[in-house]
Amino acid sequence: MTDQPLTTSWMWRADDGGVWGLVIHTDERTVEWYDSIGCACDDGFQEQTFEDFLTTGPRYGDPPPDVLAEVYASVRALAWKLL
Repeated sequence: MTDQPLTTSWMWRADDGGVWGLVIHTDERTVEWYDSIGCACDDGFQEQTFEDFLTTGPRYGDPPPDVLAEVYASVRALAWKLL
């Protein structure tokens, strides 16, 4: 049996009708935040280190509980694998 690949990107609807997203960068050990997806702005606007994300939680985007649970699971698994 092989390991399932971890999810490393998510998108969700914001309360104002916009779309938020985040991407985990394993090489940099960061979580990159995106707002206004689809606005022709292809750059993320902020990053958090794995350590910061795991100790302080998400600083942006107010991810819904299901997304947040998946992000935590992926970041924890990746942080552990990269030790």
